Amino acid sequence: MFGYFGKSESDVHALYSGLKRACANDPTLKAVAEGCSRHCHGWGYVIHADNGLFHYRTSRSIYDDDIVLPKLQGQVRAIFHGRYASNPDLAGHIFSHPFVAAGNREVIYFAHNGGVTPDRALDRVVDSEWALEEITRHGDVATALPKLKEHTRSALNLLILRIGRAKGTPASLQYFHYFKPKEPDKIAYYKLFVGSMPGGHALVSSTFTLDEAKVADLKDIRPAEFDALVTLG
Repeated sequence: MFGYFGKSESDVHALYSGLKRACANDPTLKAVAEGCSRHCHGWGYVIHADNGLFHYRTSRSIYDDDIVLPKLQGQVRAIFHGRYASNPDLAGHIFSHPFVAAGNREVIYFAHNGGVTPDRALDRVVDSEWALEEITRHGDVATALPKLKEHTRSALNLLILRIGRAKGTPASLQYFHYFKPKEPDKIAYYKLFVGSMPGGHALVSSTFTLDEAKVADLKDIRPAEFDALVTLG
């Protein structure tokens, strides 16, 4: 997955192309899904730009989908996510990220890498949806994080786009980077990184450090801040 904040449509296209390549061949995925190297269970994006709000989810794999991204103008905040489902039975358009929740104060778009254990039985609901429900129930992302960390099985790597309802309230793009495994191969899979691009800044999953991603314009890559809620840009 990746998050982007900036003013460059070409930055978004470069990251999108990189995510396609990385999802088609991610050797680090084998650390958490034996024998698998493809994020093949759907994908989606949300883009908030000066000229509109665009949300797309599909069960098609990102590398097999021929959708054309919308034209973007002005300031851009974006979340893109290619999914590998730990439970293939929960695969379909409605199970692809980013998920969305609407409250009285704001609308939240949410993407998650990792696994959490819900505090109750869920029927045809993925664990990431439960995590978003906890955020909306608590009324604030930061307030919900301690409980979500307690229920984390593997990782709580989050990208969150928040759009306030009040007139003049700026949108924000935040990330949270947290994982529990100690094994080197799993750490390599769950790590997140931040970097700069010609027109903005990006938070990227570990797949973007692979040769397969080939995002030439992603510079100054360094590990993302760990165990803290950070606003990108």
